[in-house]
Amino acid sequence: MPLIYCKSRGLTRAFSQILRFNFQEAIAFNPYCLKIFLFFLIQLFLRIFINIKVNLQRFKTILFLDIFGSILFFLFSFYNLILP
Repeated sequence: MPLIYCKSRGLTRAFSQILRFNFQEAIAFNPYCLKIFLFFLIQLFLRIFINIKVNLQRFKTILFLDIFGSILFFLFSFYNLILP
């Protein structure tokens, strides 16, 4: 199917190529793959960092910033797949 009908076409193959550092092939499979892969990679490291550095006195502030930042980053990474 053309990319206009199925924007998530080839994401699994593209992620596999990214893990092998074949970025040109990954982009050939799906042009949105790098932003989506970076979203998941950054979220992973952000969760690890927050769990290590969480300070219970500022838990609500950290939680609010995490939610707000994650929503904005999600919209940036997935807007090509979400919007028609």
